[in-house]
Amino acid sequence: MIEGNILSLPALIGGIIVRDRNLSKQIRDGDDRLHERVNRIRDEYVRRDDLHQHIGRVDQGLKDMRDESRQENAQINRRLDDLLAKLSGS
Repeated sequence: MIEGNILSLPALIGGIIVRDRNLSKQIRDGDDRLHERVNRIRDEYVRRDDLHQHIGRVDQGLKDMRDESRQENAQINRRLDDLLAKLSGS
């Protein structure tokens, strides 16, 4: 009986070691998948500060274009008014 217990002790210890290694591998694989996902999200998405600055530049550019367009339209209107005044005065 004692001989059977002595022979089964290494098998029991080996089984515990195999189980622990398998559990560690599963945990490591889960961590690797999580880290990969976090890195992918970090690489694919834009920080709010960067997006806010970019949108601010776009807004400023649109405002500048709108102001230039208004100035050009005002000049065109003045020229058309002058032309109409000359044509009606003739």
